[in-house]
Amino acid sequence: MTDKNSAKTAPADGADKPSGKPSAEFVTPPNYLKMKVGSGGIDKEALKEAEIAVQVLGHKMYAKWADTDLDRMKESFERLKSTNLDDPAGIKTMLRICWDMKGLGGTFGYPLVTTITHYLSNYLEHCLDHPDTKVVPTIVTAHIDALNVVLTQKIGGDGGMIGRELVNGLEKVVLKTGARIGGRG
Repeated sequence: MTDKNSAKTAPADGADKPSGKPSAEFVTPPNYLKMKVGSGGIDKEALKEAEIAVQVLGHKMYAKWADTDLDRMKESFERLKSTNLDDPAGIKTMLRICWDMKGLGGTFGYPLVTTITHYLSNYLEHCLDHPDTKVVPTIVTAHIDALNVVLTQKIGGDGGMIGRELVNGLEKVVLKTGARIGGRG
């Protein structure tokens, strides 16, 4: 099948070549997607409005999502403490919750949540990677308490001086365990 967008085809019998070798036939298939979309592209103003709507609604919804995730983390941690502090399945459950919170925090105006869960996830990964290392409850509790403060006080951005002090304290605690944070440790 050829159309107006297809390249011209050369005869395959070799008649146009002095060597007698058959020539190749090049066919350019029609671009049906481009024909359906057209050449107009994306309406940049509509895209900008959609991004603003996602930010506004997402910011409001994220606080609820994060509260739910924090509750899940607390429950998971209580189960871990009541069973075995080096249980890989329990640690992995907490890690998944950390990753959920970490991934969305900065997107919706809570970079402190992202940083705190980053430190906690690095610590938990360190515990998994070193089977002789048990989870220390006070380290996890410090992170959960910090998340609780950030979310209940709705501390956006970097949290100013208090946020920086909080993050520095958690970073020092995690680094003392031998866990790495962003190449440090």
